[in-house]
Amino acid sequence: MEYTTESLTELIFGVINNIFSKLFNSIDNTVYSMLDEITFIDKDILKQKNFTKIFGADNTSGVLLIANSLLLGFFIYYAFSYLLSHLTLKQIQRPGQFFFKAIIFIAIMNSSLWFCEEIINIVSLITKSLNALCEDVFNTQISFTSFLNMLNQSLDRNDLTFDLFSFNGIIKTFTSIGILNLILTYSLRYVLIQVFVIICPFAILSLLNESSERLFKVWLKNFLMLLFVQVLLSIMLMLAFSFDSIGNKLLQKLLFVAIIYAVSRTNHFMKEIVGGITFDVKQNIGVIRWNLFFQKIIILELKY
Repeated sequence: MEYTTESLTELIFGVINNIFSKLFNSIDNTVYSMLDEITFIDKDILKQKNFTKIFGADNTSGVLLIANSLLLGFFIYYAFSYLLSHLTLKQIQRPGQFFFKAIIFIAIMNSSLWFCEEIINIVSLITKSLNALCEDVFNTQISFTSFLNMLNQSLDRNDLTFDLFSFNGIIKTFTSIGILNLILTYSLRYVLIQVFVIICPFAILSLLNESSERLFKVWLKNFLMLLFVQVLLSIMLMLAFSFDSIGNKLLQKLLFVAIIYAVSRTNHFMKEIVGGITFDVKQNIGVIRWNLFFQKIIILELKY
């Protein structure tokens, strides 16, 4: 059986469209709910059995045992510094002040898991309050699942046909690649939050000495930045639901794409506002750049 150039091209395009259609359907059915779980966290993140073993149920096990063991080093360092201050005439905190601080910070250090749980819980309550506001206004919950379902409806995803080389196909490709990148990025954030909880006892312990207390300030700023990212995400998704009422479908799709791009840049926005670490995961699959996607989308639409 011989194929003409046109029929062979259609066959190749059909195979490519079929492959990507199955890939995107798989992403729709599995990845979206996973993204919600790792993005909008609450204090249950600290109630995993193995995590509790690592942290320590009391000051005789886990990380808490190591932190309490370091107390001796801080007391020896203070005693040496206090004796040396009589020779150098350098002023340091008085013994009564040091031991008073030690009693307070040692108690907080051994309750650091509860301390972190309450901070996470406060951020979670703020997120749930925004969710309640969004549900009251738009009758939907703040979630990536709801947002991406709304995006798929705007792309006529209920149609069985899928064309990768169409405007809607490029939009869908952009969002799917963006979501896969978000999965990796916010999985890293999920892990980093647990890491910062584990080092919390050492950060609190650093407050015993004036020369090391900066460690606690750095820890607290980065920990809060990692948590408040989900508040900014909630605001962005709530704004995305307001785009559903836009009559101009082209503008609506472009704004949905802008939301995906903004969500991928949330970490940079928070870093510019409050500072902190970066937890972006860079993907080198084809070195796809966001600005090239925007250019292709606009050029393709102008051709219609």
